[in-house]
This record gives sequence, structure tokens and C-alpha cells, in this order.
Amino acid sequence: ITSDEMRRRQIRFVLDALRDVPGVGIRRSGGPGTATSIFTRGTDSDQTLLMIDGVKIHDPSSPAAAAALNNLLVDDVDRIEVVRGPQSTLYGSQAIGGVVNIITKKGKGKPVYSASVEGGSFGTWNGTFQSSGGTDKVDYSFSATRIDTDSFSARAGGSAALEDDPYSNSSFSGRFGVRASDTFRLDVMVRYLDADLEVDAGSDPENARELTEQTVFQIRPHWFAFDGRWEQKLALSSFEIERDNRVTGFAFPSRFEGTILTADWQNNLHLNDDNTLTVGLAWENQDAVGQVTGFSGYDADTDNLALYVQDLWNWKEKFSSTIGFRVDDHEIFGSHFTYRAAATYDLLGSGTRFLGSVGTGFKAPSLSELFDASFGSNNPDLEPEESFGADLGVNQVLAGGKASVGITFFYNAIDNMIVAVLIDPLNFTFQNINIEEVETKGVETFFEFLPKGNWSSRVTYTYTDTEATQAASFGITEGSQLLRRPEHEAGAHLSYGFPKDRGQTTLSVIYVGERQDLDPNTFSTVTAEDYVVVNLAGSVQVGNAVEIFARIDNLFDEEYQEVLGFNSPDRSAFAGLKWSF
Repeated sequence: ITSDEMRRRQIRFVLDALRDVPGVGIRRSGGPGTATSIFTRGTDSDQTLLMIDGVKIHDPSSPAAAAALNNLLVDDVDRIEVVRGPQSTLYGSQAIGGVVNIITKKGKGKPVYSASVEGGSFGTWNGTFQSSGGTDKVDYSFSATRIDTDSFSARAGGSAALEDDPYSNSSFSGRFGVRASDTFRLDVMVRYLDADLEVDAGSDPENARELTEQTVFQIRPHWFAFDGRWEQKLALSSFEIERDNRVTGFAFPSRFEGTILTADWQNNLHLNDDNTLTVGLAWENQDAVGQVTGFSGYDADTDNLALYVQDLWNWKEKFSSTIGFRVDDHEIFGSHFTYRAAATYDLLGSGTRFLGSVGTGFKAPSLSELFDASFGSNNPDLEPEESFGADLGVNQVLAGGKASVGITFFYNAIDNMIVAVLIDPLNFTFQNINIEEVETKGVETFFEFLPKGNWSSRVTYTYTDTEATQAASFGITEGSQLLRRPEHEAGAHLSYGFPKDRGQTTLSVIYVGERQDLDPNTFSTVTAEDYVVVNLAGSVQVGNAVEIFARIDNLFDEEYQEVLGFNSPDRSAFAGLKWSF
């Protein structure tokens, strides 16, 4: 997903850029900043690995160490790469369903600057300043953004639904690189955000807030030796997150802190022009501190050391293959072996490309699942989640390169999936348990058409079938579908660019089918209604320096809930101005 595509659609949050990726489902519980889940190929919301420039962005103090996706903005993003299926060989734990890697912008050319301001519905104001530049020796990129909105009530019922849930987000990012010689380069990346969200909780919702701070840092020296045949990357990274829930009139205000430290030494041996052998050693430390008023809290950490090997081979531009394995030595759960093999084959001259992969995944229980006894959810006897996944597909280029179509069939089997069981409804007490096996399977398709002129279009469709083989709670019974995973999801874009790059307009459509979810009052399983959301965005270039842009979200004012019991935005309009110099 390129920055140009996100700019055309006027996307502000990373989660919105992922909504129509085949095989990926996004569910948000309200407005900006609220809890967000990502389901890749039907796997659980904590089984997709989220990274920024290779740095893991997960909250070790959250119940399942889920991806910290809620507040991530796209202003400094160059592209978002999505890989589906088990990817533990290179990326380790949590890459059972797939990997989302956010690549930030790298400066180049003479220094450029831009500033933008946007306003619109829900009392929303958004301001951004960016600068970037670079030479063969030094490059830099900087971005600062502030968003303020009155938003709307996340809760769909009760007294809390009568008031809005204001949200603010201040985000800063910077990337700096220096090429000291032909054989050495050093890159540094830093990212910080400070978010403030009013939450519907307690007797005084207007004073109930969730404050979040996130800091990402990476320093990465990069060496070349033997005429570039030996390439070394040493990535030293940290991710820190603090969540402070200040709730007036509520018995359980809380504070959580999580830290992930990593060191990844990767060696790429370019044996010849067609064969690259990758050997790496990775260390990771996760630390989590949690305190809920009235409970004992917890403070725990764990280490993981891994060795990984992968071989990439290409043959005559027709065939490519990747074979690799990984051994993780987890401080608590010992050694685990994972593997992955993938291949593509091109029928040269026909536009036909076959692809397939098979692999395994591994995810250790989170520190919260093991040690946080605040609501009885800890279980020191939990086993790691393990998975097997495979896919097979074909892509076809049509009409002399003006169109392309693809279809991929996928299958996943997840053993020991961790779910929360309600063991005491009166005291709202849970217990995390392993269920024997979960299966997900389905089909991902796309069709892309680039006719003459300035038109472009893309349509995607995903069919997903999920099944649990063991009963649990919250609607999971033997043979049942998993919650919030619809069988049918689709997306479409139609774009037109004005002559001489003087502007563009894009119409986007998202369809989410019926799915199983929980009734927010009874916690019984019900069927959530399907919905269609249409968005329209456009921009006009005024001279060489000024761009005027506007968009309408939810053009036809669809009433829908991504998660039952939580509102989604009504029709809303926004407009702004960008100045580049």
C-alpha cells in the first residue's frame, strides 16, 4: 500500500489503509483511538505481527500482547507491506496469521517542506508539518502531526452514549541516515505519540480518560564486505508503551507499562546472482508491569533467543523458491522449531504466475495471560499456540498489461489457541485456557484494471470459513465460527486523475458480511448485520505549491457497527489545504 494511494484516499490512520487488503479484516470499537482488532486469514487478533521499519509494535502488558494499532498515523509512512500466512521463520512469535510492516519515508534530493491543515465533522482539526531531503551521503525525514476531534460516543447504548468521546493525538517521527563509506551505512529511526481518549466508563464519563504514550527507537548499522557478497545488518530496537486509565467514579483505574527490546544480527550471503543465503541471530526481551486498583498487580519479563536460516533461489526469471527454518529458545517454554517453504513459477510470455507456500508458526502466551491476576485471567499452565498454514494461487496479466486478476486458496490450523473463559459471571472473572484446534480456510481474489487515460480501478473479495473444534465461552462451541470473522468481505476503488496532474478523485467501497458477535448485554452469540460503506475523496492542485483537498466518509450515511455495542461514524465531511515549498 503506497503513500500515493493513501494520499489519494486521504487516509489518516494505518488501520484504515488495511481495510480492503484481501484476507485482512479490521474491527474498531468506536471512534479514533478506540480498541482495534486485526484478523488475517481468520486468525486471532493477536496473531498478526505489526512492525514499523522492522520494530515490533505490540503491547506486552495488554491481555494478549496485541498489536498497538489504535493510534498509528500514516503521515510519515512511505508504504505498508502485508504478508499473509505463517511467517515465524524470519519474524518469530506472533507471525501466525501474517505480518504488517510499516515502512517510513526516507529523505532524498534537495530539502522540501510541507504544511497542511484540515477541519471537518465532529469538531475535527488536523495539522501536519513535514520536511525531508538527502544526498548520497546523508538523508533525513521529519514529520509532526496533531489531531483533535470531539468524535462521537463509542458506546451504542446506556447513559454513556449521550456524550461524545473527544480524542487527541500528537505524533512525531524522524529518520536519519548517513553513508560513511561505500561499505558502511548507519540509520536511526525514532517515533513518539501521545494520545488522549475519553472513554465511556464510570459514573462521570466526561472525566474518564485513557492516556497512551508510545516510543519507538531503532539504530541500524549496515556493512558490506567482499565486494558486497556479504551484507550485515545489526538492528537494535526498542518499543515502549504506557497506558494510564483515569476513571472517575469507577472502582478499577489502572496503569500498564510494556517494553520490547530486540537485537537482530542478520547476514545475507549473496552466493551468486541467483542465490542468497540468510543467517541471523535474534534476541528479544519483553517486560510488562500492570496495576489495577484493588488488585495485587504484576511485574514480569521474559527472554527469547532465536537462530534463523533462509535460502532464496531464482532460476532464469521463471522460478523462485524460499526455504527456511527457525529455532526459538524461550525462557519459559523452551525450544520451538518452525519452518517455511515458498515458490513461484512464471510462464514467460503468457502473463501467468503460480505461487504457493507452506509453513508453521509459534506464539508464546503473553505476560498478562500468564501473570495478571486482576480479574482471575492468569493461567501459568498455558501452552504456546502453534500453527500450520498453506496457500496456493495463480495471478494472470490480461489485455496487454492493462488488467490483472488473481486468486489464492489458503488453509490454517492453529493448535492450543488461547481464549478467555468466563468462570464467574457475577464477579466478571475470567480464565485463559487453550482450546485444542481452530481451522481457517478460504479464498482471496483481486481484479485490477488500468484502462487508457487517467482511470484506475481495483476490486478485492475474500471468503473466510473459521471453525473451532472445542467449546469455550463467548460464543465458541464445537464446530462454531469464530467471532467477528465474516465469511464475505470485499472492497473496491475507482480513481480518476485530472490531466497534467492537476488533481484526482477516488471512490472507495467497503463491504463486510454477516458475522457472529456477542450481544453486549447478555454475552450470548448473535448475528451481526452486514454493511456497505462508501467514501469519496478528491483534490485539486492550485499552482505548483498549493493543494486543496476534501472528502466525505460514509457517503450514504450507513448505520452500522463493526463491533456490536459500539458506534461507527455517520456521514462526515472534511476539507483542507496543503502547502509545499
